[in-house]
Amino acid sequence: MSGISRVLDEGERKFLSRYHPEQYAPISITVDAIVVGVAKDTTDNYRKLDRQSLNILLVKREQYPYKGRYSLPGGFVGEKETFEDTLKRVLSDKTGLSDIYSEQLYTFGSVERDPRMRIVSCAYISLVDIGRTSTAGAQWFGIEEIRNMELAFDHNQMIEEALKRLRGKINYTDIVFHMMPEEFTISELQEVYELILGKKLLPAAFRRTISDKLEDTGRMTSNAGHRPSRIFRYKESLQGMGAVGGSDDYQSQ
Repeated sequence: MSGISRVLDEGERKFLSRYHPEQYAPISITVDAIVVGVAKDTTDNYRKLDRQSLNILLVKREQYPYKGRYSLPGGFVGEKETFEDTLKRVLSDKTGLSDIYSEQLYTFGSVERDPRMRIVSCAYISLVDIGRTSTAGAQWFGIEEIRNMELAFDHNQMIEEALKRLRGKINYTDIVFHMMPEEFTISELQEVYELILGKKLLPAAFRRTISDKLEDTGRMTSNAGHRPSRIFRYKESLQGMGAVGGSDDYQSQ
């Protein structure tokens, strides 16, 4: 809010009294949210482990333009709203989500990105644990499925930029834990890393690199047909500090 309540000198008051914003082309601003989560794809075969997949939350448009197509949840920035205010409102109204991790991703301003008028979008990436959230009015789609869909506006491009951001930040932040359940095995955590990075990692090296970020619960999994695995949780006191996988030790074979 810096500068809003400052005292104007006489010259600036005269300038503003003669200023005519209507002389400039009208531009509106929207906020769009790329909500990313990890879904567990369960199997009926007890000898096979459940697999995980990256998912994005989409909504089906009920109005033109792009009526009937899927899009990211988004909305226009209100006259008295900050971008963050709009993001919270959009997530609550269109997905039922609140109090989730979000960070500003990128500003999309292609001249013809919206057929209505010149509209600039400020995109945010939000990360959730799907197992601990419930949504209303929105639907989860797998990344590969989305890549075969033609979403509204430039939302396919937004999603690819969000995935690129994840791939970049996973090597120097703890951002991945916003998508993990409270308790998990190291194999489950490694699989999420592999989904984001798009490549296989060396299990022993990954375990060595990630171990300082984890706390052993002292319990084991009890899946029939599988060797029990230790259950861990994230050391929340380290959240936002240091790097997860900052070295190349666990990179692909």
